[in-house]
Amino acid sequence: MKQLLLTLSTLLYSLFISEALHAQSQSDILSYIDTYKQIALDQEHQYGIPASITLAQGILESGAGKSGLTRNSNNHFGIKALGGWTGQVYHAWDDEPQKSRFRVYASAAESFRDHSLFLKNNGRYRSLFSKSVYDYRGWAIGLQKAGYATATNYASALIGFIDTYRLYAVNGGVKLRAGKTVVVTRQATPTQQAVFDASCQANEEEQSEEEETVAAVVKRYVVDINDVRCTILYPGMTLSSISMKYDIPKQKLLEFNETASENDIHEGDIVFLDKKKTKFTGARDYHVVKAGDTLYGLSQEYGIRLNNLAKMNHLDMFSQLREGEKLRLK
Repeated sequence: MKQLLLTLSTLLYSLFISEALHAQSQSDILSYIDTYKQIALDQEHQYGIPASITLAQGILESGAGKSGLTRNSNNHFGIKALGGWTGQVYHAWDDEPQKSRFRVYASAAESFRDHSLFLKNNGRYRSLFSKSVYDYRGWAIGLQKAGYATATNYASALIGFIDTYRLYAVNGGVKLRAGKTVVVTRQATPTQQAVFDASCQANEEEQSEEEETVAAVVKRYVVDINDVRCTILYPGMTLSSISMKYDIPKQKLLEFNETASENDIHEGDIVFLDKKKTKFTGARDYHVVKAGDTLYGLSQEYGIRLNNLAKMNHLDMFSQLREGEKLRLK
């Protein structure tokens, strides 16, 4: 994570531990876009940052506005209270051994403006401002190269959200082909949208590789398994992102998910936000092993602690499973 952080990542909250939990669902994302697209456009006009990029970053950083940090501090981009900040401070877990200090804003508009100033006044992002506001692919790749976030798939996550939710259309842009230069053949006017050379445009009906990934994960979001709260690691997110958004120490998340390293948790994986149960409380008593099943994977799928699942089936935690065998869940 960076120093003066716009934390992320990694995809998909304190999203809510103090109140009823929510998930970063498609309806949350659509509502977020509708609520903040005009603010993002205002920032584009004033500072030259594509509205599509601002919205995609806001979706990732704030869990579509549902994170505890965002709800309690109007902080949509995870900016920390460093750099001479004299305003109010909100404390939340991040990737540090103690709670981090984050900036508190009077409104969402203030947070969006501070995000713009962070990019505009930071030398590492200077080259981005020579790019077109329609070139969201170039901006996304440039942000990742400049070290904006630690998630290795950050650029593709931004592009995926922009393509999936047509954020490129917010400022009158078009869906872009990967690797093509953005060519505007007629500039926008107060009454007409910009026109683009066909060589850089992608067919809106054709899913980009990044769009396919994001769409698949967002459709898969979960709220709980076996009465234990959990979420999905969204594209562009890291365990540290979830730590900040749920206000849970990263070490606790590792414990809850029975792993020693966040490198073991990948895009689209389930992330438990509390301890798993000792047995399955649902209607199913057994699981029939399929090709590729592992004991750890099933402990995550059913929300059962790995050691308990192994014991009730007279296995050790590293046992290889046989396709077709029945595993007890309770």
